[in-house]
Amino acid sequence: MESFGKKLSELRKQKGLSQEQLACDLNISQSSVSNYEAGATNPDSEILKRISDYFQIPISYLFSDDKLNFHTDENNGGNSGYMINSTLNVVSEKLIELYERIIREKDAQIASLEEKLLENKKA
Repeated sequence: MESFGKKLSELRKQKGLSQEQLACDLNISQSSVSNYEAGATNPDSEILKRISDYFQIPISYLFSDDKLNFHTDENNGGNSGYMINSTLNVVSEKLIELYERIIREKDAQIASLEEKLLENKKA
């Protein structure tokens, strides 16, 4: 599993930032950024929230094996930002498809039972 520090370092480098620039933007010390990236310390929840907001990513990404690609205006149709290439997204889509199929099957069962009820009322 990729460490939080490595993820932070990758995010920072993808945006072309120095540790000092990131520290300034997050209102923390450069040594804190360095320690996070080296795995010497971990940020508290407030700093995690700032990092998440700054990079516009979910906090959970920072602790997952998912990969991010930073897209700039030039290579993303005018939109900048991170896109998560996540197996979680694939699993979620498959679960949604499964639930939609189950709902369709249940709707068909309900319709069949309603027909039977109407037939029984007529008889």
